[in-house]
Amino acid sequence: MSGPAAPAGPGKQKWSWRRRLAVGAWVFSGLCILGVLGTVLVIAYGLRYPTEDQRECCWEQNAAPEWAASVTGLRVPETATDRRPGLHTNVQYDVALLVFTVPTAEADRFLQPLRREGTQMARNRHPEEPAYTRSDGFSHLGLPEPETFVEGMRITSVCPREAKTPESGALRLCAKIHAHEFQPGTTRIYIWAGSDAPIEKPAAEGGALPPTRSDQPR
Repeated sequence: MSGPAAPAGPGKQKWSWRRRLAVGAWVFSGLCILGVLGTVLVIAYGLRYPTEDQRECCWEQNAAPEWAASVTGLRVPETATDRRPGLHTNVQYDVALLVFTVPTAEADRFLQPLRREGTQMARNRHPEEPAYTRSDGFSHLGLPEPETFVEGMRITSVCPREAKTPESGALRLCAKIHAHEFQPGTTRIYIWAGSDAPIEKPAAEGGALPPTRSDQPR
């Protein structure tokens, strides 16, 4: 018959305390990581599948094509038609939108100085579903999101001074550009320009436009 169990020695008690502390720290770290991942997933889901309220939220009312061109630093071709601007703001970043339609030859002249030397515009090899939308996207302007198109779609992105051209030097924001030749000889340009810093809001109707890069103090 075995006798009573011997009490754990000091070494065992010390190891048990350390082990419990390590396990507690590991569990706490895991919960923190899960919390952060959950928040990121919720935000990503809200951008990809916005509710009706999210689609209508946070859009400026006074955005004009001239304001959008000025705040992005882009020179829109004079031949451009169907110009559509937008400004979406949220706690993470601001987005300026600009869409216009030009003859394809004019679109090529507009895009060429914004491309880094030796690069080509990409094709949309992984299109989104036709119903795809986002809370800061072009559906607010009454257009399908450009990520849903394949035929005739070219994509590039550019930041200020990435290309050695005056047009690249005049850029004020990093921009993602979609060029969609939706009918032969006619291309619609979509410009999505985001910023972690607040983007200058458009003035009230009839007010002054934001300063261009050349107007700003050096």
